[in-house]
Amino acid sequence: MSRTLMRKAAYALGVIGLTGMLGQSIKAALKPSVLTTYVEIDGVDFGPFDAIEGLDKFARDGFPLAEGSSFEAIHLSREFVTHPSLYLWAKNQTSRKYGPKDIHLITENEEGNVVSRKVLQLCQPLSWSVESSNPSLGGFNESVDLAVQKISVF
Repeated sequence: MSRTLMRKAAYALGVIGLTGMLGQSIKAALKPSVLTTYVEIDGVDFGPFDAIEGLDKFARDGFPLAEGSSFEAIHLSREFVTHPSLYLWAKNQTSRKYGPKDIHLITENEEGNVVSRKVLQLCQPLSWSVESSNPSLGGFNESVDLAVQKISVF
């Protein structure tokens, strides 16, 4: 009887130990990865943006979901800008009447590997705004709304 009890205890300890080891592996695997999306226009890196809204307004073929719509608005925003601002690009696009531009959204993981590339095709700025974030450090928050005609995913 004691031999059976010892086997059950050894089995239980083995299961507990294995569960503990696997639990650590599972927790590490479930850790959310940190992704960063950078904006690039005409080969110029405008840096990372914290939020990109409106991508869900496009169908799988890349065109706007809304029937009869030739474009949809995409909203880009970021806090505490340290990279070049989109202000000059937006100003030049609206004042000089250049044609629509393609904007590349490049998403990288923590290791710097590219995990996705999207091209917002035929974009025009709709609005651009900036707000002071931390005047003592010279930071500001930037947001821009874009009229986008199509999205391609690479």
